[in-house]
Amino acid sequence: MEKQMMEDLERRREKQKEEEKRREAEERLAMVEEQRKIDEERQRLRKEQEKRTKEEQKKILGKNNSRPKLSFSLKPVI
Repeated sequence: MEKQMMEDLERRREKQKEEEKRREAEERLAMVEEQRKIDEERQRLRKEQEKRTKEEQKKILGKNNSRPKLSFSLKPVI
């Protein structure tokens, strides 16, 4: 009887350990997934900023017809 109780107790402990390991693995997986999402968002924002910077530089330099052409004309003075 006592031996059976000890075996039951041991099985419960093993089951608790396995459950704890499973929970820890799930938590680690969730943390890794969250970190991946944060990294992807950071990378997306960085690319967006680089794109904006390139567009601004194109406007400043007047490339790809990004700046309207200036035209001057001289009118005769009367």
